[in-house]
Amino acid sequence: MIERRFWFALLVAAIPGVAEAETIIFDPAVGSERTYHLEISMASGFSDSSFRDNQFVSALTRFVVTGRDDDGAIGMDVFPLWLAYDEGSRVTSTAFGDAPDDLALLMREGFSATIDPESHGLKDFAPRGDAEMPEAMLAQMRDQLGQPVLPVEIEAKEGWSTTTTLPGVADVEITVSTVTPDAVFLSYEGASADTRLSGVSVLARDSGWVERSVMTYDTRINPGADDERFSRQTIAMANTESPFPLYTHAFRGEPEWHDMPTFPFSSIVMPPEPDMVFSGKPGEADRHGKTYTLSFAHDPAAGSNIGRFALHDFHLFDGETELPTQFIATSPLTVPGDGGFRTVSRARPVGIGDVRADLERATALRADVDWYPSEPFTLTLRPDADGKASISRNGATAEIRPTDDGYELLLSGKTWDFFGLSFPEGSDVKGQIYAADSGADWLTPEESQARRLALPDYSGLKVVLKAETVPEKIEIRVERYAETPAATRAVTFRTERGKRLDPDTEPETRALYPDGAPPALDALTPEGLDLAAVRFKLATTQAKHCEAGLDEPVSLAGHDLVFETQADEQTGTTTLQLETDDGIRTHFYGHDPITVVIDCEATVGWRKVSEALDPARPWLVDPEILGADSTMTIGAFNARFRLVNAEGTALALVMPDGTPLAPDETLAAALFEDGHIRAAGWPERILEADAGSNPVTRRFEIRFPDLPEPREDAR
Repeated sequence: MIERRFWFALLVAAIPGVAEAETIIFDPAVGSERTYHLEISMASGFSDSSFRDNQFVSALTRFVVTGRDDDGAIGMDVFPLWLAYDEGSRVTSTAFGDAPDDLALLMREGFSATIDPESHGLKDFAPRGDAEMPEAMLAQMRDQLGQPVLPVEIEAKEGWSTTTTLPGVADVEITVSTVTPDAVFLSYEGASADTRLSGVSVLARDSGWVERSVMTYDTRINPGADDERFSRQTIAMANTESPFPLYTHAFRGEPEWHDMPTFPFSSIVMPPEPDMVFSGKPGEADRHGKTYTLSFAHDPAAGSNIGRFALHDFHLFDGETELPTQFIATSPLTVPGDGGFRTVSRARPVGIGDVRADLERATALRADVDWYPSEPFTLTLRPDADGKASISRNGATAEIRPTDDGYELLLSGKTWDFFGLSFPEGSDVKGQIYAADSGADWLTPEESQARRLALPDYSGLKVVLKAETVPEKIEIRVERYAETPAATRAVTFRTERGKRLDPDTEPETRALYPDGAPPALDALTPEGLDLAAVRFKLATTQAKHCEAGLDEPVSLAGHDLVFETQADEQTGTTTLQLETDDGIRTHFYGHDPITVVIDCEATVGWRKVSEALDPARPWLVDPEILGADSTMTIGAFNARFRLVNAEGTALALVMPDGTPLAPDETLAAALFEDGHIRAAGWPERILEADAGSNPVTRRFEIRFPDLPEPREDAR
């Protein structure tokens, strides 16, 4: 059932076009084409259980009209461009090599089809080119693509309706809701024994192509039985040239009632200047699985009245080399954060192949960003005793009226108007938000809002309200966005690799000693005494000049107590541990007190290197200035130099590919293309080890704890 509807949604493009002035049939020009973006959300489970499985399907498909026969049959080529399936944390995508080679070949070559002039369904379907397809698979695909697709003519007259059959639903009433010079808006309502349908679509009057469509199906399996199951899906489709976002939401069960906001609106401020909106700083492309989260910050002086954005024309780069990967992105949202506002979008790679190598190489994703400023204004409703009120201003309207169960607030405006609500403080008002044309009463608020894609009033909303008393007033903030962009800027979104390789970007702070730097000699203390062990940890640079022992020889069961030296190259530290000379005993519960003596023939100090750091980019360090060549090991470098930030933390080195540096690797592995090594953070100074001639002796009186008494429950 899901597969049939998936392909039905793709081929819904092949429905009526203009034949006569008021009758619409499919009559496209040869050579015309459409590429559609499809999003499907699906939920399934047992009707009497709150548990459900959610899946999402995304696709791009291109349809090209190739010719016409004498009998009116229309030839079409169908090219699947991308398909992704998302189930929980598992995402399968043809852009990531998840399509088998034979299927990928078929998708690249595409399929040829013929649209029957009488039924408007597929009369023929076969692979194009030299690709071969098993007969069983071909038959299945033909069945999926060959379902009836509105086998009726449509009259461009508001209120006109007819009844027909669509896949899975025998009786579907199609009604013309609105007619404009360019488009016809249709609504669909239907039900059969186990499936019901509610949907909307938009037809272009001059071509007959479907521009946008949203269909929601609810299917019951074994209806009425104890093990009744349901399958719910919303299918949203739009021409890729459509400016409207595709919102599909998985069915979440019975809709929840939400508390309506009571906080006052902020003061209305003038729109910011473009240079405040586009600060000139690069954005970020953070990779999460098979998607990028794109974000860029606005100047804090821009305030809260940012406006809205649209992203288009994506290009992926490795340095200055453009990579072939293509993307689609969600509509951006602007959110507060870091003392200002950031605009965020999700970009997904599309195509048939395997883009993983390109994503690993990529340093930046660039896109053109359109900015539509906002000039907000406020409407105030003051309901009467019956809960009625209405107001209109600047082409926006708001009306509240009572219903059998409470109230409903109807909002309408220009296409891109966005409405915010504020109720009086202390109000106990709950609400659910639907599209203005909410559709069948079994649709959830989320399913209803998805329909906005194909409704004539995109901004229109119906807010269903429940309240014990009528609110004395309702404030409505209308965000009135410009119809055309006030500015378009190319924005670079840097990937993690791009940020690492960019010399102007401060690397993230990473300490050389994540667990704390080893103490200096004057701060040295024994560790492990709570477990009757004795350990001292020193920087290996210092430990090379030190020996540890006891002021008087001590033995235990015929074995002397000695200190074992254990060097850790990864951390650059050395541990001096007390144990018997056979290495068996390392814990000495109840042992007599001992005196530990640590003699160091020299004290390692740290002097500041005279060479000044670049005040603008201090993380860039020229190793030649330090007298360090590319053959020096990382361990040797860390033993000799410390890059220290303002807090006194020694910083690690950054590697160009982001992997940790092993002590036995050389500086050559840490060199960037510009010949610099980079500190992991913002160093304030560079220190160099200086082993002076000052000898130091430290003595420690050690008392060991008694052996713990066994617990009562362990006896």
